[in-house]
Amino acid sequence: MRPSRRSLGIAHRIGIGVGLLLLIAGTARLLLVPVNCAGHRMESDQVCTTTEKGRTITRTFDQQRTVRYSTDGFLIIGGLIVTAGSAVLLRRDT
Repeated sequence: MRPSRRSLGIAHRIGIGVGLLLLIAGTARLLLVPVNCAGHRMESDQVCTTTEKGRTITRTFDQQRTVRYSTDGFLIIGGLIVTAGSAVLLRRDT
């Protein structure tokens, strides 16, 4: 049994909302949140040392910023994909 047009429309609208939230969160993090290490703000001359899965990882400020930008980029690109896909499906189904 195929879902009704109404339920598909609701699902697509929810998808658009979720996608927009991801897009806004990624953009806000990119623009407003400073680079940090274990919850502490980093300065350009600092080194971040953390332990993950029993391994000690040391990153410079630039390396830590690159990791952070990658995460923010995934949120932004993911938000765009979810929003665009949901909008296309909403338009196609109505």
